Amino acid sequence: MIQHMRSQRVLRTICYAALLLLLAPAALAQSLGKIPREVIDQAAAHGTALVLVGLNLPWQMESKLSDADLSAQRTAIASLQSDLLNKLEGRKYKLLRRYQEIPGIALEVGADALAELARLPIVTNVLLDRPAGSAISPPNQSASQASTTAVVVSSEKVPSALFLRAARDGTVLVLAGLRTPWQREEGLSEDLQALQRNTIHSAQSYVLAELAGTGYKVTRLYGKIPGIALRVGVDALIILEKSPAITNVVLDRPAQVRR
Repeated sequence: MIQHMRSQRVLRTICYAALLLLLAPAALAQSLGKIPREVIDQAAAHGTALVLVGLNLPWQMESKLSDADLSAQRTAIASLQSDLLNKLEGRKYKLLRRYQEIPGIALEVGADALAELARLPIVTNVLLDRPAGSAISPPNQSASQASTTAVVVSSEKVPSALFLRAARDGTVLVLAGLRTPWQREEGLSEDLQALQRNTIHSAQSYVLAELAGTGYKVTRLYGKIPGIALRVGVDALIILEKSPAITNVVLDRPAQVRR
């Protein structure tokens, strides 16, 4: 056991060293902020880590775009994804998913690839991803059985009452908290405000990418606080429960019409 713990510490040290050696001192603090400790620990423990990489690209929800603008946005996302993969050439990584709707890409990376992601200006943030299929129901499971399973496996992140309401009504309105550092904007400089808002936006994009293929609808995107309002079904609640980017999920209330 002691030898194992020592090995883990050595591996973490190697991961940090790889990051430090490949980064210029002036950019060190900002760049290391892209790589959460949990990602480095995962790479140290297993040799690689599953991550979702946010890309530095102006982005809008596709529902707000014309057909031409939507096509242009997807083309720009694909181009930036290709640029990133070219820059990772020769390093330890594996492509898992390329998203066309949001500026992100899912990878399995080693310490050398993590160091390159931290250094690259086209990368806005790196989040720990979850293994594909971890929230999929067993084959031949009925909708009612899936709903029951969802209630049983529910953690404190998603209250059981939300699963019950979604199972009963088909969908439920929720507010999802995002796992990202946050401070009130009154105490931040303009540059830090812009950085914080960009980080919030990246976390929102990450969650929407995870929810692809499930029953959900965005009801509000917040720019100043780390949260997102959604209408979701049971399948989407299961994803939110498993997501490393989500801190908690609470019941939302319908928007009130002012008279």
